[in-house]
Amino acid sequence: MDNCDNYIEAGKITAPHSFKGDVKIYSWCDSIGFLMQFKILYLDRGKKPLEVIRMRKYKNNMIVASFSGVENEAGALSLKNEIVYINKNDIRLEEGVFFIADLIGLPVFDFNSGEKYGVLADVFSNGANDVYVIDRGVSENGKPCEAMIPNVPEFIKKVSLEEGVFISPIEGMF
Repeated sequence: MDNCDNYIEAGKITAPHSFKGDVKIYSWCDSIGFLMQFKILYLDRGKKPLEVIRMRKYKNNMIVASFSGVENEAGALSLKNEIVYINKNDIRLEEGVFFIADLIGLPVFDFNSGEKYGVLADVFSNGANDVYVIDRGVSENGKPCEAMIPNVPEFIKKVSLEEGVFISPIEGMF
C-alpha cells in the first residue's frame, strides 16, 4: 500500500449532478485539466480508490465526473462533501515543478551567502504568480515574523527538495 504522504488533496465533491450517479467536483488544482488527466481518484487519503469513467469541464473550477460503482443519485449523494485525492506517483512533473505540499517546511537560504532566513510556511497565488511565505520565527517583541517573496526568477534562484529554497532578496525585503 502507498504511503499516505503520496496523496494530495485535489478537490471536493460538492453535489450529485444527475440521477445516473454523476457528481460535481470543485477542483483545487492549478487547472481542471490537470485533475481531469487522472484515471483514479481517491477518498480517505488514498484508502478508497474511485475509478474514473469520464470527466468533463462543468464551469469555472468545476468538473462533472462519473465513477465506476456509483450508478445512481443515492450513490452520488453519499459522496457529497468528500475530499478527493490524487496519488503523486500517478503523475510525472516537469523538471522544476513541485507539489506545494512538498515545498512546505523546506528551509529558505540566501543564494549568495547561505544565511538561513527561515522555513517555507505557505504558498499562495496573487493572480500574477505564486508567493512564498517564509516563517522567520518570532520577532524581538515576541510576535510571529513572516516575509513574503514572489516566486519569480529574480528572487527564487533554486528550489531543491533535498537542499531547500535559495533566494536573492532585494534590500529591505527582510
